[in-house]
Amino acid sequence: MTRVALAAFACLLLVPAVAGASTTYQVGASDQSIEPAAGTLMNLGGYGLGDGSLFPDAVTSRGGQDRPGADTIQARALVVSDDAGHTVALASIETQGMFAAYEDGPYGLSDMAAQVAKDTHGALPADHIIITSDHTHHGPDTIGAWGGVPASYLQYVHDQTVKAIEDAYAARQPAQLWVGQSDAPDLIYNQACSEALNQSKTPDYPGPDLCATPGKDGEFRVLQARGLDGSTIATYTAYAAHATAGGGNGINGDWPQYISDQSAADFGGVGIAVEGANGGTQPCRTACSFTNPNNPGYNIADRKRSIVANYMAHVHDAVDSAELVHGPVDAAQGTIREAITGPAVTALFMGGQYGGARLLRSHESPWVVGQTIRTTTSAVRIGDVLFAGTPGEGFPAIGEGVRTAVGTSAHMVFQLGLADDQLGYLIAPVSYVPVIAAEVGVNDNIIFNVSPTIGDHVMCSDIGLAAKVGFSATAPATCEPYDVADSAGDPVGQVPVGGVVLPPTSR
Repeated sequence: MTRVALAAFACLLLVPAVAGASTTYQVGASDQSIEPAAGTLMNLGGYGLGDGSLFPDAVTSRGGQDRPGADTIQARALVVSDDAGHTVALASIETQGMFAAYEDGPYGLSDMAAQVAKDTHGALPADHIIITSDHTHHGPDTIGAWGGVPASYLQYVHDQTVKAIEDAYAARQPAQLWVGQSDAPDLIYNQACSEALNQSKTPDYPGPDLCATPGKDGEFRVLQARGLDGSTIATYTAYAAHATAGGGNGINGDWPQYISDQSAADFGGVGIAVEGANGGTQPCRTACSFTNPNNPGYNIADRKRSIVANYMAHVHDAVDSAELVHGPVDAAQGTIREAITGPAVTALFMGGQYGGARLLRSHESPWVVGQTIRTTTSAVRIGDVLFAGTPGEGFPAIGEGVRTAVGTSAHMVFQLGLADDQLGYLIAPVSYVPVIAAEVGVNDNIIFNVSPTIGDHVMCSDIGLAAKVGFSATAPATCEPYDVADSAGDPVGQVPVGGVVLPPTSR
């Protein structure tokens, strides 16, 4: 037996046995460039509204435009199978946001999952794949609210993401999985709290902490896959900071890209960092008055270097304290339908093209029927770890509701933002909506909100899906109306007519 094999065998002997629970998986990872062609000027998404053709930049501001630079944006994927052959995939795309389906062609996240399922002959089913976008505010506007991107680029992103998932599937090898977390609430702030007034090292607001809508998820959660020789296959990280940290070069994926790349450099393998519960949550850029000065990037002037130093310290801390994952692999998806009640979202769907903000999401049935919208909820189980997909910028109450519901039956719950769709802010609980609406002058969360109930609806659906993949889950009584509606099987989706939209302008 070789020295490497002996070391691997010795490592396995130290792993505590769990009756009936696998601790060895088949794991693969891959990344593929989605960088626009050299020199291409792309609309960027995330700030203000429109492409400047109707609303002057000075009035609304906008994402602007940029070309590829030193930071190459990627589609990244992790694929895991258990010893029974059940396979799941977690993938991420470094753009502003991706829709489940697009008006301009079969380029949506649902189309990508369907293509992978077809190409793998069902071995990796479409409903076992969660694809997120990293929500970078300096990446291609694949939403359309800031001028959009050509259909040819959407096709390229589709093809490269499918390739990343399928290459990860083909690259699977025996591996063990480790999961850990590190507490970092001092690197983010709740937009609706008085801490948002202290976005610099010196407090601008010295008064008492005030917050009508408390809550933020300050945990770095990390899943790491290691081959039986000890080498790292992938490091998957979720954190709740909005991808507005800045500091990149040219078109970039903001902090998720920086941490993905640095994780690969530090540990080896493929790094994949994604948005967690980023609804109503922004990063300190780079330090707030309550940020711990002991963070290694606290006194680094360069913003990107500071963010990487701070965040990677927590990634390493999570890896150092990680525990072995054990148990089966499974996944489930659901669909929910909500009435579109938000006036800004309604206006964008019906006439955004006349303001340089044509939403690229499909207006056809079943995705939009009349004044209702359908989206996807999701749950992936990897051993005793649950990944709960939220199809937009989910508030932390969603993840907390899922954690409370599953209790100790799950070792850890990752709330994944912008998963399988991007429907803006998923405010939860619904009681927060009036307060956040009153803050509209300084907080855009209510503007980009489909409906007041969508956040709670997503949480309840995710709890039901957690039960489907084998976790013990007890939903609160407030979930009963949503569960009844979902159990009907979306009869509205059978209506062949899509949403009411104004005639399109030339594209």
